[in-house]
Amino acid sequence: MPEDEGLPQLHVGDHVQDREDDPDEAATMLVVGTPAERADEVPVDDEKTVADVNPEYPADDHVVEAVFPGRTTADVENLMAYAYPRSRLRRTARLHSEEDSDD
Repeated sequence: MPEDEGLPQLHVGDHVQDREDDPDEAATMLVVGTPAERADEVPVDDEKTVADVNPEYPADDHVVEAVFPGRTTADVENLMAYAYPRSRLRRTARLHSEEDSDD
């Protein structure tokens, strides 16, 4: 069972920041994907998984894909998406209200 259950579920469109960054200087990322696989199942290259490159987070954590859009970014499709363990990210803004959730 993933250990991120105490954290709010993230959805595509939510704004997040890396918990490892200073909150006053952290870049805001845009969630673009929430794959069903766990961190130990999502590859980041030919040999390592999200869990391998984030050993301080649970290997069975959910994965969140996020991009770093700029102020003038018109299309996020061409931006590089990065995969993070859910527990590494802090939601700073949500696209939908909790009432809009289908969960």
